[in-house]
Amino acid sequence: MSTFKDSISFRLVLCFIALIGLFILHVTPLPILETLVLYVLIARPYWFKDLVDQIYRSKKPRESADE
Repeated sequence: MSTFKDSISFRLVLCFIALIGLFILHVTPLPILETLVLYVLIARPYWFKDLVDQIYRSKKPRESADE
């Protein structure tokens, strides 16, 4: 049985809260968001790819209008 903590919506909520926190920290003169983006681009951590895969796995392709 799937719990809310295991669901994709829980991960999306956590990502949204983390992004809001980063935006708030971005107001300060410390370049935290840019540093995080640079880290993700250079190091390509597995947790980021896993997170993106989980988000897109929940999306179902739309049926085309021609069919």
